[in-house]
Amino acid sequence: MDRTGKSNPYRYVRFCAWGGPILLVALIFFWGILGHNIPPYSAAGNADEIATHFREHTSQARIGMIFTMAFGVFYVIWGLGISKVMEAIEQDNNVLSTLQLWGAGLTTIVIILPASFWLTAAFRPDELPPQTIQLLYDAGWIFFDCAFSLTMLQILAMGVCFLGDKRAQPIIPHWVSWYVIWVGCMLPLLGLISVFKDGPFSRSGLINYWIEFPIFFLFMLLSSIYVLRAIPKLENEHALAN
Repeated sequence: MDRTGKSNPYRYVRFCAWGGPILLVALIFFWGILGHNIPPYSAAGNADEIATHFREHTSQARIGMIFTMAFGVFYVIWGLGISKVMEAIEQDNNVLSTLQLWGAGLTTIVIILPASFWLTAAFRPDELPPQTIQLLYDAGWIFFDCAFSLTMLQILAMGVCFLGDKRAQPIIPHWVSWYVIWVGCMLPLLGLISVFKDGPFSRSGLINYWIEFPIFFLFMLLSSIYVLRAIPKLENEHALAN
């Protein structure tokens, strides 16, 4: 119940919805800047180049990956907030909201596990041969990008659910829903990093980095903004219904 004594099923949803922007800022700083992933090292480079990076930036890599793993939990918190908004659209059928929440939970692992590989590479870089450091770096990126189906599950469930809103004024605009679906349909291209070491489909390439990552970050930002805007509308609907 809120301060007036009335029930409010959305009283924690704002906090959850803010998990997206919080994680986005954390990823840009800890994963991107401190972790030197803007852009990542090219898969066409040699092992010595990657090993030198971890040896010269050991502290930055450690701090960046530790905090990436720590903040990664905000992705599933964010997913829970989205799920509560989706439930208000689905009403008597929670299949899509459940799929979204599972997708968000599994995507949290996609954030945390690769960071653990990169943290391992930074744990004792002076003692590891360059090829081992390169293996850990490659393994992290391959898991990070090629596990796209988990995030795709979340995103497509969101888009389809939002499009199914029968309100005269949908709580999530249809153009946002279509953008969400488009981002989900773009994700399978990430799997090509396991084939190409250079070019537009490599992990540092034009399409699979410079296009895919900005559109995904924009997806997180737009979704967060419109979910936060939807919460007062849903609280008002609940108050009028009770």
